[in-house]
Amino acid sequence: MNSILFIAWNMRKTADLIEEMKAEAKKAWLVAIAVGFEHETKFVFSSGSRPLEDLNTLVKRGGAPIGLLKFEKDNSSVQGSYRPFGEYENEPWVQQYLGGLLENTGEIIAISQNQKDLPDY
Repeated sequence: MNSILFIAWNMRKTADLIEEMKAEAKKAWLVAIAVGFEHETKFVFSSGSRPLEDLNTLVKRGGAPIGLLKFEKDNSSVQGSYRPFGEYENEPWVQQYLGGLLENTGEIIAISQNQKDLPDY
């Protein structure tokens, strides 16, 4: 992640972020919270069995929930969009960061489909 500093002084509760993700997921094929670390990004998926616990674990490990990635499926194609959380929406780097994640849509979807095979954090 190229040394982008993730500081959100007034970050909402993780439960609120999960509720925001679930609300978006009602209108989408898949939604994920992008959680930024200094050198990588992890994802919490709307389709996960324990998204709140997963997000809490990532935050405790130093991750910052940056925004939502939303995926719409139309026949055989998938279109992605993003929306930063309000805490980051005015940061100059956030649009490029989240937009760059969408360049890896296929990989992100594959990760979401293999969640059950991932070890516990």
